[in-house]
Amino acid sequence: MLSLFFIFRPILIGFFTGFFASIPLGPSGIESINRSISDGFREGYKVSFGAVSADLLYIIIINLGLFKILNDNQRFEGLFWIVSGFVLILFNIISRKSSNLNKTTNKLNIKSSTNSFLNGHSFLTGFFITFFNPTTPSLWIALSGTILSVWRLKGDIYFTLALSSMFLGSLSWFFVLNLLAIKGFKMLKGDFSNTISKLLDYFLFILGIIFIIWGFIKFIF
Repeated sequence: MLSLFFIFRPILIGFFTGFFASIPLGPSGIESINRSISDGFREGYKVSFGAVSADLLYIIIINLGLFKILNDNQRFEGLFWIVSGFVLILFNIISRKSSNLNKTTNKLNIKSSTNSFLNGHSFLTGFFITFFNPTTPSLWIALSGTILSVWRLKGDIYFTLALSSMFLGSLSWFFVLNLLAIKGFKMLKGDFSNTISKLLDYFLFILGIIFIIWGFIKFIF
């Protein structure tokens, strides 16, 4: 009974850590909501799955000690912010083109290979927006130095259980988020949903510009 308790502890703690750590909306969360509104739940959740995959990769990189270069070199950090801004703008443009193409093909009741190709970017959009988000490492560095370090010291099995549960917790939150988004906006008029979608697009575009400006400031000064 005691052994089961010790096994379920990292599972439960990891799950709720991943769930609650994912609640604050970042660029990928906003993009997943936007994609759910414009292209449906499946495409929105693909963005979320890509984002969580990037988070997992960050945790692995941080725990291997390979991310130290970012903290030790301010110019590299500034360059990272600049690249992040361009990536955010790029995938925002791709997202809008994909959404517009979806609407066109749906109206004409046709299928296009280009449409399928662009839809395949949903996972990559979430992955790259999160991976190149300069605020992402800060969260996982903090968690890796506290919660995850405890389970890492207890052994590889506990660390793996905690990490896997954290991944599932994040996916669970994004499932709830995208479900609430699409259910909520289905209750509203189509024009209003389109307006919200456009506002989210503009917000992400402006955020990308802010990232670029801040990156140049850090790089120069």
